[in-house]
Amino acid sequence: MFAKNQQLKKQRLRRTISFRWLLILFIIIAGGCQISLFINYHVTSNNDTGQHNSILHGISGTTINNHFQIPSSPPRGGVHKKTDAIVYLAQFGNHSSYGAQTDANHRAITGLSKLNKSLELLYTNYVSQFPTDVIIFYDQHNAPDVNTMEELKQGRSNLQFRSLDKQWWSLPYKLQTWQHRMWARPQFSIGYRLMMRWFAVLIWKYLDIEGYTHCMRLDDDSYILSKIEYNLFDYMRINKKRYGFRQPVYEPGGNEFDALVDKYLIDYPNSSSRELVDLYNQDRGVGFYNNFHIGEVAFFLSPPASTLLRIIDESKLIFTQRLGDLVIQSTVVRLFLEPNEVHWFRDFTYEHMTVCRKDKCGFKIPKG
Repeated sequence: MFAKNQQLKKQRLRRTISFRWLLILFIIIAGGCQISLFINYHVTSNNDTGQHNSILHGISGTTINNHFQIPSSPPRGGVHKKTDAIVYLAQFGNHSSYGAQTDANHRAITGLSKLNKSLELLYTNYVSQFPTDVIIFYDQHNAPDVNTMEELKQGRSNLQFRSLDKQWWSLPYKLQTWQHRMWARPQFSIGYRLMMRWFAVLIWKYLDIEGYTHCMRLDDDSYILSKIEYNLFDYMRINKKRYGFRQPVYEPGGNEFDALVDKYLIDYPNSSSRELVDLYNQDRGVGFYNNFHIGEVAFFLSPPASTLLRIIDESKLIFTQRLGDLVIQSTVVRLFLEPNEVHWFRDFTYEHMTVCRKDKCGFKIPKG
């Protein structure tokens, strides 16, 4: 019996290793790469048009082709749809967890300088042709000054600043600030964990209250480097896509999160199809690098997605285990959306780059 168990473990290990190498090869072929934690860099390959037989099989994701309807490009100053929003969560000084940062050439950069560059590229390559509300959220305790807001608004229509008060930006479920030092990976600040909760759970309710049906997330170091020739939100609606991403990534959620998902699937056995659950269980770490994504608000606010999000939120794992919004969002999408409802954008050049030179950014730090 012992020998049989050992043989089974070896078989599972071989399958896991083989699959992860396939995933790495798959990401390289797609024309993007992620050097995790130190440099995250994503670039499209306009010649990559194939469907890949992998965990992501069935997800649409090609350069523009005849299979999908692409809205015709309106003239500059085209229709401004108040149902769509592009959202940032900004820090205007140094990062609360990464501290002072530098670019690839070792030049000092701040949240403000990165945000200004991101906005410049966004407006040049997209918003100037497809007017969209752009909302910059910020923690009420770290508000930009009036001069900063006016500088960023200069020449940029539909740009708004929104302060997040205690309803959206405070420790929930009687968690206390002093407990932070006992949480996993305490080098990541409380603010960082509040950010993860905001993007994973809370933002959908906020946007729904404001009347938005779709949102695109960008970070202050998200750079759109080439022209986008069609309205991304119209594309999603016309082709019945409910979630869009730019780059696949591998990031496991950890044992406690896996146990939570297992219990959810037992308690709510009809919330997902057997096919989707089986695909998810092949390798739960496969996900979507959500520093760029487009999401349908109603999907995240409706069962079963909203039910699982509530259970995850109430578990406090976002805070106690530093459970990331990437893992949470990827899990919800993979369990509850059919592959043909998800789109992989690969027809524009996108860069997300963060250089972190602190020890905390390495895997060798037990709680880093």
